Amino acid sequence: MPLQSGSYLKNRYRIESVLGQGGMGAVYEAFDVNLGMKVAVKENLFTTDEFARQFRREATILASLRHPNLPRVTDHFVIEGEGQYLVMDFIEGMDLRDKLEQGGPVLEDEAVPWFLAIADALAYLHSRKPPILHRDIKPGNIKVMSGGRAMLVDFGLAKVAEEGGTTSTGAKAMTPGFSPPEQYGTGRTDPRTDVYSLGATMYAALTAAIPEDSIQRAMGREKLTPVRKRNPDVSSGAAKVIEKALAVHPEDRYQSVREMANALRSVAGAAQPTVVRSYPYLERTKVTPVQGLERDLVTRRLKKSSRLRRLPSLILIALTIVLVAVGARIVVPDLIPKLASLFSPQTTEPSLPGAVETNTPEAFPSPTSEFVLFPASPSPEVSVEPTAAPLPIGTETVMLVPLDTPQGGGVGQIAYVSEKNGVPQIYLINVDGTGERQLTFTNDGACQPAWSPNGMQLVFTSPCQGNVEEYPGSGLWLISFDAQDNVSDPEPVPTGPGGGGGDYDPAWAPDGERIAFTSRRDGRPQIYLINVDGTGLINLNDDLAFNRQPAWSPDGTRLAFTSSRGGIREIWIMPAYGGEEAQFAFGEGAEDTYADWSGDGELILFQRREGSFPYLVKVQFKEERYESRLCQSGKVSGYPMAEPDWSPDGKWIVFETWPDGKNHNIGIVTLSCTEFTQLTENVTRDYDPAWRPLP
Repeated sequence: MPLQSGSYLKNRYRIESVLGQGGMGAVYEAFDVNLGMKVAVKENLFTTDEFARQFRREATILASLRHPNLPRVTDHFVIEGEGQYLVMDFIEGMDLRDKLEQGGPVLEDEAVPWFLAIADALAYLHSRKPPILHRDIKPGNIKVMSGGRAMLVDFGLAKVAEEGGTTSTGAKAMTPGFSPPEQYGTGRTDPRTDVYSLGATMYAALTAAIPEDSIQRAMGREKLTPVRKRNPDVSSGAAKVIEKALAVHPEDRYQSVREMANALRSVAGAAQPTVVRSYPYLERTKVTPVQGLERDLVTRRLKKSSRLRRLPSLILIALTIVLVAVGARIVVPDLIPKLASLFSPQTTEPSLPGAVETNTPEAFPSPTSEFVLFPASPSPEVSVEPTAAPLPIGTETVMLVPLDTPQGGGVGQIAYVSEKNGVPQIYLINVDGTGERQLTFTNDGACQPAWSPNGMQLVFTSPCQGNVEEYPGSGLWLISFDAQDNVSDPEPVPTGPGGGGGDYDPAWAPDGERIAFTSRRDGRPQIYLINVDGTGLINLNDDLAFNRQPAWSPDGTRLAFTSSRGGIREIWIMPAYGGEEAQFAFGEGAEDTYADWSGDGELILFQRREGSFPYLVKVQFKEERYESRLCQSGKVSGYPMAEPDWSPDGKWIVFETWPDGKNHNIGIVTLSCTEFTQLTENVTRDYDPAWRPLP
């Protein structure tokens, strides 16, 4: 008998209505009186000791899931003699079953992005350790929210695989038309089971008909009706993908949902998501190139090569001469001495701004990626390690090895915010303190400048009335620089409807195509991602925490951010498209904010506040996470240090400081803290420094 409306579970969840009911239990809409929000409660009436043990184990694993296309499991409990319960996010929207019943087949262009998103969620589930199989994918378990996001719901039949590939004992059920033959009886299920069900759900969505039952097909009693026979408007490519996924024998299907999704994208020309992710985030794997980042990865790999570093300068010179002889016309000034210095061991400190830098410290090695993105390609399972490509012959310019940027040694610019004219405005200043000019002139104020990777565009927040944590009613704006460094008029970044609560904290992705930012459009600060042209808006967190201040890893695969959970601000890290979040820094009650990733990916720098003033902490990005306070000695020892930003070459740090206790200004310091220069000396507040990349 279903629970009655108005009754309570655990004195916390008030039952509102029954959303669905089956032989094993029901799903309820409920209200969490502790948090003041709607939730969904999934009931399982099997309460034997074995089922209870299995339930607790699987519920604990499900509760750890974080993916933008999966609801979060927030609670689980067993009421002895009554039932087992999962409490999940309540997903507003219409499920695909109702949509089909009311409107008939879905257009292919509308449906494909939904199924690519669901495939990404399944790839995430399948790659957990241990893997999780959903085993009940069907139109009724896919909800389409008002903004168009598809959500995969109902983990009632989810299975957690044990070591060795078997699945633990639990609920056994199937849905005719959507379950493959191996899900009947005592058959063994694996990720290809979900491939079949996803294909069947796509079949139903595009034809408004249920595919013939798999058991009947396996016994030769029925044949699958071709997709295009039911709906000729479906493209032949999409139909072939669906029909392969619906193969009776698992070995004839796609062997993973990632393989299926890439096949669907290639034939349907889907525009989103641009990648299907490889999981998990916490598993250490080789980095696969991300579109737009290959050259940076190659550069870091060349710099890491100890064999090349040991090559004598004469060999490098000879190599250059040979390349010229075969037709590569090199027009890089002073290339030979720069190459010689690049591959020689260096240990000296970078010089003061304004001086000539003579030596370059050896670059830190790139980190091993914890979260892999792979480009859409015929072989998505292969992790490709970047290597140097052959040099083109006969081109006007050949860049053998991109050299370290000279920022920190006398060349470079910093954008920052100053209130010296009453309203916060963004200024640009050279690192030697010269050439200051005002970039914005808005009556509403401008702050939080963030550079594009090529240094030719600047995104900022406005309105801005001061250096605060929240900017209600703000939006993101963009200015551009031409070849003569003239500045365009500001233009709004189209972040879509719902941004009236405030969009701020912009952070430009390394590929130059996306911006991460904080928004209160859902009532609390969350990290969002959007393409620069205003498409592809997505909430990367979608949780109850207050999340702010995103910062990209240099390879574009991760975001560090500030998260407030239980009132304490901490630094967390998540994949760049959302998903599993992990706490990174452990300040034991201190306030950790404003993270920034070093250009080599080895260090994360952030602001920590204990007591009256903040200081900076650097943490190695690896499992030991060795943490140390920056500048415990040196010229800025004891100075307040806030809002850090690395120079592009990783040798200097720009930050906000107020040594006299009142006048907030901008300073730069070497990583070793031995050299310090105060760039501004205003009696009003200066803040939000951002080091400009070389155009």
